[in-house]
Amino acid sequence: MSDSEWWLEHLWPYPRGIHVMAGFNAPMALHLIGPRPLPNWEDDVRSVSGLPLTDDDSAWPIECRLEGSTGETEAYSLEVKSEGARVIGTDEAGLAYGAQTLLQLIDLFRGRSTWAAVHIGDRPAYRKRCFMVDLGRSVYSMPLLKRIVRILARLKMNQLHLHLYDDQLCGLRFEGLPFGRENPYAISLADLSALVEYAARYHVEIVPELEGWGHVGSLVYHRPELRGGPGMYRGSSFLIGEETFALMSELIRQVASVMPRQATIHLGLDEARWYPHPDLADFGPEQLVARYHEILRQTGQDLVLRIWADHGGRPVPDENRDEIIIEPWQYWIRNRHMIDRAIGRYSALGMRWMMGAGQSGMHMRGAYMATRYWCQQAVDAPGVEGVNITFWENNNLDYNLVSLFVGAYFAWNPRPWTRFAEIADYETFDRFVYPVMRRWQGTFRDASPEEIRADRGPEVFLGYYVWGEKHGQPVAPTATVDNADVVSKMFAKEE
Repeated sequence: MSDSEWWLEHLWPYPRGIHVMAGFNAPMALHLIGPRPLPNWEDDVRSVSGLPLTDDDSAWPIECRLEGSTGETEAYSLEVKSEGARVIGTDEAGLAYGAQTLLQLIDLFRGRSTWAAVHIGDRPAYRKRCFMVDLGRSVYSMPLLKRIVRILARLKMNQLHLHLYDDQLCGLRFEGLPFGRENPYAISLADLSALVEYAARYHVEIVPELEGWGHVGSLVYHRPELRGGPGMYRGSSFLIGEETFALMSELIRQVASVMPRQATIHLGLDEARWYPHPDLADFGPEQLVARYHEILRQTGQDLVLRIWADHGGRPVPDENRDEIIIEPWQYWIRNRHMIDRAIGRYSALGMRWMMGAGQSGMHMRGAYMATRYWCQQAVDAPGVEGVNITFWENNNLDYNLVSLFVGAYFAWNPRPWTRFAEIADYETFDRFVYPVMRRWQGTFRDASPEEIRADRGPEVFLGYYVWGEKHGQPVAPTATVDNADVVSKMFAKEE
């Protein structure tokens, strides 16, 4: 990349292939041709370009079309030249991603008398590019969840993972059951259904998570007889028995009823301790995975089971290996040796697996170095299907957007030809990336901090309000049960 092409580093995520040629005079008006690649295509083009849209054939044309002959999914080609712009997608998602790149180029050219001629050929490195939000420790309104869908579409991400409940809160109000009714911010099943439909318009798949073993304090608050004991880090683990399976079958049935016939259901299964019912004394964790897989099959839908791998791994029955995705996780770059070990282990086992990256609740300034490392090291690994950029315990996306912003960059293209892509020092990396992110947020207002905060409502961490009159108070009584002493120390005032 030459010094004169520095502006290419503002393309986010960076395309897999790009060629820049001689410039041409900037157009004065635009003419849109072909299908709408984005839900608000006309408004996007108008606001980003600052130019009028017209049906006059003499205006600079922007043509969008589908050509699915290459066999690749989510891929696109993009040409920008004096004769006009052309976006060709191998499918509807690819066309949308090409349109997002064109919008970024137009934004970079805006106000210039000369626009560069550009040719781009692009496709994702990973099929599943997921972002997870934690409704079990924080709160997410429907406006914020829809906003996150739009942000994901801008960043070419295609899954939104909803961690629906945990020890502190239940973020979904189930029908005919008490779970979530004590949480004033819990979404309803009708809300979940609407979100699934809304996200599909942006080529984003909703992946609901229902914890099936540990992290179930907000459920056993109402059903104490189903608590087997504490989890790995306090909280609650289920008593593994037929009553628990009956409850989980109902929860899965309700959630599956608002999902597409083909969908992914995450059941957690990490950071738990084993408390079998006396009637299942010979039952083990591998049989637990098989039982839950069978429960998903009983819905009559084509549901893929996804589970966390936990610290020591999670046994998956051999007969179900093609139908279960296992997700080893590590959020700390200082533990890169553990990432290396997980990549080697799950690649060698011949399993379907995903990378668990992103930020833990202890990454107060955001985190992205481990995400980058995962994506770069696993790009040629057998069996890997994608990456999950997690956002645990908080809802302050306005402050920690960098975890998603940078993570999405490397999820699409793990080794871009940009000056900062391989920088190891956080401060130097930030010096390059934050100005790009702020410009991007200013252009695409879905990601602006003030609009995120307006949709978010109160900031909540680990089930407790942060700031304001309710600072340090629990969102719901479930937040106080298993972690009261831990959380109270966080919010304690000095005497």
